[in-house]
Amino acid sequence: MRSEPTIKELIISIRSFLENLNLEISPNANKHIDTLKNINQIDDLKINEIIEFINNDLILNLTGHDRFYAFVARNSLQIIQREINLINDYEEKEIIRLEKLLNEKGNIKDLNKILCKRISDKELDRDDNELKDHLIRTTMAKLSIDQPNYSGYLKAIKDEYSQD
Repeated sequence: MRSEPTIKELIISIRSFLENLNLEISPNANKHIDTLKNINQIDDLKINEIIEFINNDLILNLTGHDRFYAFVARNSLQIIQREINLINDYEEKEIIRLEKLLNEKGNIKDLNKILCKRISDKELDRDDNELKDHLIRTTMAKLSIDQPNYSGYLKAIKDEYSQD
């Protein structure tokens, strides 16, 4: 689902931030830097440990720009965590909806290109209820990962908009 930046790019940026900090702030920093070096072995538990480290060791002891970047790193890790936990299910459901809507088989990227072309070429009516439902569900899935506290998303949940 994520196009820019990728999970790998986010993790590399967070690792770089931790490496550039004055490591005297916390003796645990090196452990978490090493964890972030093994990108392919990152899991929910390790991400939780790093988030706790940032909350309990860094944010409390940093000031200025470094503190701001610690918040950004924490928030980015929370997005990564939600994406790792939710993305496969969301993409699977999106593919099923796209295949039904388009009467085509394919991967998510190709199916979305076909969808865009058909909308652009007016082969699909923007007022089609199935299309609207797909777009709402896809948007809700993306918001649940990237912006779960966004007021528009929370209102849509309260108003019981379609979601996966």
